[in-house]
Amino acid sequence: MTEVYKLDKDSLYVTVFGGDEGDKLGEDTEAYEIWKGIIDETRIIKASKKDNFWEMGDVGPCGPCSEIHVDIRSQEDKAAVSGKTLVNADHPQVVEIWNLVFMEFNRMADSSLVKLPNQHVDTGMGFERLCMALQGKQSNTIRMYSCH
Repeated sequence: MTEVYKLDKDSLYVTVFGGDEGDKLGEDTEAYEIWKGIIDETRIIKASKKDNFWEMGDVGPCGPCSEIHVDIRSQEDKAAVSGKTLVNADHPQVVEIWNLVFMEFNRMADSSLVKLPNQHVDTGMGFERLCMALQGKQSNTIRMYSCH
């Protein structure tokens, strides 16, 4: 993100799973420590299960996730309100551009979690949101025009 696409580290925030008592899961300290070596620690957010634990349904593979968010607001807006408070708050210019899901568990019908025998990382990028950030746009809405 910062080397190839030249996004400013000061416009990025990352989230990590902050743990969940109900599922008896602790914080994702491994992801936190890795991010700490890449981005300033003040830009790392420990997020809730709602925002940083991916599940495709009531049962099936699932796990904690880590996300990269970009703040493309104006300098004035950034000075007035910290982007950190807008991450995962549905702000149209503070958006997730990449996620990493650590497929670690299988959610059972009784809601329990069982470790998967083979674990992997599922990753996805919001291409239209990345393009918006790279092009300095404030929206990823595509306008269609008709030529007559």
